[in-house]
Amino acid sequence: MSGFRIERDDASAPFFDATARGVLLLRRCPGCGAVYAPNRQRCRDRDDLEWVEASGKGVLVTWAVDHQDPLDPSLAGPDGHTSVFGFVELAEGPWLQVPIVDADPGVLCAGLPMVVRFVRPGGGEAIPVGAPVADG
Repeated sequence: MSGFRIERDDASAPFFDATARGVLLLRRCPGCGAVYAPNRQRCRDRDDLEWVEASGKGVLVTWAVDHQDPLDPSLAGPDGHTSVFGFVELAEGPWLQVPIVDADPGVLCAGLPMVVRFVRPGGGEAIPVGAPVADG
């Protein structure tokens, strides 16, 4: 078992309540409608942001393979000894930095359709991960 564990605070509670239900939340400005990644607190015009449900669909933008031991088995690559981390551009626009799971790093490519799933590293909060869309 790893020592890696994600914990919530008051600001992240709505996000983690949703991930526990298998739902990804993003932030949206009620004034201008701009959509942001979950960690953003204010719009560029300084308005507070509201939580909105995301589709969980996107495409891979870029990625890196970490050849160190994985932080948690749920984040390990197919060989069990590496991890992949990448940026997924969500259908709603924002980029989300996530671990990439269920993917051979040798077949990853920019533009690969991805879907957000959720894992619980170390038994902590459910976090979003990217996975290639299964064929068929």
